[in-house]
Formats: sequence, structure tokens, C-alpha cells
Amino acid sequence: MNRREFIGGLTATTMMSATGLAATGKDPEYYAFSRVFEFMKDPYKAADFLKSCGYDGVEWTVRPGGFLDPKNVSVATMKQLKDAARKAGIKAENIVVKFLRGDDPDAERIASAAKEAGFLSFRGGYFRYDRMKSHRENMEVFKSGFDSLENLARKTGLKACYQNHSTYNKKIPLLGSLVWDLAEVVRGRDPKYIGIQYDPMHVRAEGGPSWDHTLGAVAPWIDIVCLKDFHYILDPSDQKDWKRELVPAGQGIVDFAEVKRLMELEGVKPRYTIHYDYDFPTDEPAARKFAASDLAHYRSILG
Repeated sequence: MNRREFIGGLTATTMMSATGLAATGKDPEYYAFSRVFEFMKDPYKAADFLKSCGYDGVEWTVRPGGFLDPKNVSVATMKQLKDAARKAGIKAENIVVKFLRGDDPDAERIASAAKEAGFLSFRGGYFRYDRMKSHRENMEVFKSGFDSLENLARKTGLKACYQNHSTYNKKIPLLGSLVWDLAEVVRGRDPKYIGIQYDPMHVRAEGGPSWDHTLGAVAPWIDIVCLKDFHYILDPSDQKDWKRELVPAGQGIVDFAEVKRLMELEGVKPRYTIHYDYDFPTDEPAARKFAASDLAHYRSILG
């Protein structure tokens, strides 16, 4: 199904369903990862747009090309992002940044300004395995990195979160692709300061049928659950291999009903952030239909 066919299949009922459910104030809360809405440029406009689609909140990008460039971060500019959400009637509690370690340049300045403006957490970059180092050596590097993130969180009060992410490029293996390594890195750390943005799509892409063994391993640290869908296709560059293809909600193979069951089993009550990593449109009417439809689908399964 291409984008035109998908949009044509959406109905006014779907749009009303998404908006109506959000208006009831029922838990859980659904946020939108703002990256694909950066074409709007103005955070006030983007926040109004997301409110009209039925969202409870927005996860702002504070990185080059995002809604706020890191070099322009101050308490005043961070408060503007909060104000844009507030005026639209939605929440803004977490940001996405580019820095990796807590002692990277500008990390403390950005985290301090965000906390003072009223944000609760941030999600940073991805740690990468060095193929020339042993597993033990890589883990030492990762633990050192998380030490710096925890120190930053304790110093500023802004919680540091890490997203498990499948290895999208075979030459760039990422910490957390299989989650078990990430569980080892966060073990013993205070969930008040270190959190995980748990991503079932990336877990399914890397873990295959055994993906469901991972949620419990990191349950105490899950702060946000990232929502997106995918399926496998033959890799055009290697017909003997498979690659993941991101698709609109409900068109893929991620078992979100099982995700919900496992979260209830483990006592996880997260916020949700919807991601749109497929071929998302950059014109407002089409973007509205996709954003509202994705939200309605996830609400229908997760509550």
C-alpha cells in the first residue's frame, strides 16, 4: 500500500477517534517525536498541529536542524518550547539531543537549561561498538559513558535516557541492539537518574521471535516506550539477506498487544512517544492523516 492509497483509506472516524480519546485524559499519555514535523519550523505551529491530531504531548528536538539548535539553548529558549506546548494544551517533558556523554561539550549547559525550564528528561545519542576491541573492553567504555550521564543527571536533575536501537548499518553496531548488553550497563544504576526509552520495533528487528525476553530485563528503567512498526524485505543489495522497512502503524509485524501484556506483567506504566520513521509526508494535510491514524491505531491496542 503506497502513501496515496493509505491516505485515501483513512476516514473522518479515524481522525475523531484519535482526537476524542486524547480529550478524555485517559492514561497512558501519547507524545509525538517532533523530528518529522521540523518542516513546520515554528514550535508553536507544530504544537497546535499535534494538539489537533489528538496528542497529549510532544518530544522536542534540541539538536542541529531541530526545533532548537544547541548553540541557541538558554533557559529562555527552552521555556519557549515549554510555552509552545502549554499554549496548545499539550505537554513537553522530554527532549532529544545530539550529545552522547554527560561530559561532552555543552551537555551540562543544555541539561541545566532544560531542567530549569521544567523538562524532566533527555534522550541522547547512541554508543557504538568498536570492532577492534573485545566485548569486555567495549563494555568498559559504555559503562564509563553511562557513569558520565548519571553524573550529569544527578548534577542537573534532568534524567538521562537511552533508546535501544537496532543496528541499521552492519558497519556501525550499536549498544542496546539486543538489549541484554544495555541491561548489563544500567544494572545497579538509580532509575531516578538513568532511564531507557524502550523500542519494541528495534527489539523485534534484532531479536526476531525471541524479542519478548528483553523487556523484563530492563523493566525498572523503562521511562518511555517508543512506538513504530516495520516488516522485513529482501535487501536489494544482497538478495540472500533481509533488511527492515519502516511502515505506518498496523502495517508491520510488531506485536503491540504482547508488548502491553508484558508491560502489565512487569508493572511498567510508561508514557508513549510515537515515531514516524517511514516515508512520512511533509505537507500538512497528509501529515495530519498519518499522525492521527498512527495515534488511533496505538490507542486501540495499548489503551
